[in-house]
Amino acid sequence: MQMCAAMCLGGIVLNLAIFEVIALAGFPNFVQQHPETSMLILGIDWAIAMGTWMALRHHPWRHNLEMSSTSIVATGLFAIASWMGWFTPETTLGWFTLFTPMCGPTCLLMAADMLFRYKHYTSQSDAHDQAH
Repeated sequence: MQMCAAMCLGGIVLNLAIFEVIALAGFPNFVQQHPETSMLILGIDWAIAMGTWMALRHHPWRHNLEMSSTSIVATGLFAIASWMGWFTPETTLGWFTLFTPMCGPTCLLMAADMLFRYKHYTSQSDAHDQAH
């Protein structure tokens, strides 16, 4: 649960900053004009937030990479679904209206990864496993 919170809360901070910079650079309607690219930006922001959290908690780089990449995979799937016409994203409130429907499924994908590596994430691995 704390990993999802780190991803979503850290992502909110990064998204506020990134999309404000994009707007200040002359693209105030970027999310409405480029929803799929905006989805991918959300995924990258979430990956940065998750990677930073896991690095602070001294997780091995491999687990950090696996966990952080789930957000990019999930947002990539949303972007593909949007490009194919299978998902019509709401963009009236900018990036936040993209964030809302995508955060939950991304956390579910992260939970699946945690189940796959349950020994690591529940601290049941021995010192030898953690060293590698």
